[in-house]
Amino acid sequence: MDFKDYYKVLGLGKEAAEADIKKTYRKLAKKYHPDTNDGSKASEDKFKEVTEAYEVLGDKDKRAKYDEMYDDLKSGRYQAQSGGFDPSDYRTQTGQNGGAQYTWSSSDGDAGDFSDFFNMFFGGSRGGGSTRSGGNRSGGNRSGGSVYEDLFSGRSRGGYESINEDGQDIDAKVEIGIKQAYKGGEQTITLQTEAGTKTVKFKIPPGIQSGEKIKLSGLGGPGYGKGKAGSLYLVIELKSEAGFSLEGSDLEKAIEIFPWQAALGDEILVTTLDERLNVKIPAGIQSGGKLRIASRGYPAKNGKRGALSIIIKIVNPPRLTGEMKKLYEQLAELSKSTVKK
Repeated sequence: MDFKDYYKVLGLGKEAAEADIKKTYRKLAKKYHPDTNDGSKASEDKFKEVTEAYEVLGDKDKRAKYDEMYDDLKSGRYQAQSGGFDPSDYRTQTGQNGGAQYTWSSSDGDAGDFSDFFNMFFGGSRGGGSTRSGGNRSGGNRSGGSVYEDLFSGRSRGGYESINEDGQDIDAKVEIGIKQAYKGGEQTITLQTEAGTKTVKFKIPPGIQSGEKIKLSGLGGPGYGKGKAGSLYLVIELKSEAGFSLEGSDLEKAIEIFPWQAALGDEILVTTLDERLNVKIPAGIQSGGKLRIASRGYPAKNGKRGALSIIIKIVNPPRLTGEMKKLYEQLAELSKSTVKK
């Protein structure tokens, strides 16, 4: 008899967590289920194999019993004979239970669904000696239900249990400009799904926050059998737009002014998220200086708006006329004389 390495069957290590074992089994069961493989014998055999592995590793008591044998083999406490794993001398070699032998028999003749190894060591706990793989099922029901039934339900052709499971929910990050997010409205995105490329329209509620989600029902992972498709959750991430950047609920916007405006002061027209304001520039302001305007920022979660900070950037005019150049030269001379004094 061959020893069954159930961890290898699922492609996991012995340290695998219960949640990882369940997740991996669900994936493999869907992949190899006869309903999705046109009755392929190879897929059916693989399906039974992974279901047997999960029948043991997905059950706390069975896994503890199996891990004991697994450790005995890996550590060398039990040496398999040339003919393979021999359950009749397993306990004798390891010195446990006085060398008691494991025996099992089926009351309904359905022992062929799982391996001899499983039937020898775990079949007797299945209630009335019945066996049930991912394929055929007969006879008695195991108390508390099977681990397979915990994952899937329903029946289909050929006596196989069909997978009736809702599809998984999926998160997808979507970047939205600050101005558009503030005003709300309709947005169109293109998604790459299992069914191909899909264009989806969705509504943006005004003032949506970064990190909030928009639910699109039926656009998540596909359901199996009679299961419904999952939902797609668009995770919103606000991005800079129209010169606005966001820090919490406070906005920042850089404004360019000329040297004489910075030196003498001025009044300029500034566009906010929803209006245009006349803003006074104080005389002598330096590049990088900030002008803070309350309640003109982005809405916070409590509904109140943050502030708008206007950041001053002093720039030279792109082109100088002859007269402007002359004035700059005069200013330069005056600056020299001022420094000398």
